[in-house]
Order: sequence, then structure tokens, then C-alpha cells
Amino acid sequence: MNNIVEFRAKCPNDQDLADCREALEPQVMKIVAEAVGRGYPPAEAAMVVADIADDYILMLSRELRH
Repeated sequence: MNNIVEFRAKCPNDQDLADCREALEPQVMKIVAEAVGRGYPPAEAAMVVADIADDYILMLSRELRH
């Protein structure tokens, strides 16, 4: 799989995001590779990971409002 770091948006805390991505990207790619190994298409596996992350972000935003 290709490294897609060059496509991410620039943010004020870009170095923190880059450090976090560097730490997490190998594990996420491993999760996707394991799903592909179980027969799921790569795009579907990646979309599920993104959907799980999105759900988590929404949960965090609800917690911040309470």
C-alpha cells in the first residue's frame, strides 16, 4: 500500500499530526491488510476503518457538549 501522507491537509499543529500519523499508520495498514487477507476488498476495508474512526470522533464530540 502506498503512503498517502502527501495528500493530507495542512493544519496549525501539523507536526503533532504527522507524529501521530507516523505512530499509527503502520497499525492501521496492518488492520487493513488483515481484512484483505480475510477476503475483503482493500477499499472496503479502508472505508470500514474510516467509518469506525468517524464514529469515534462523533462520540467524542457528543461527550464534549455534555
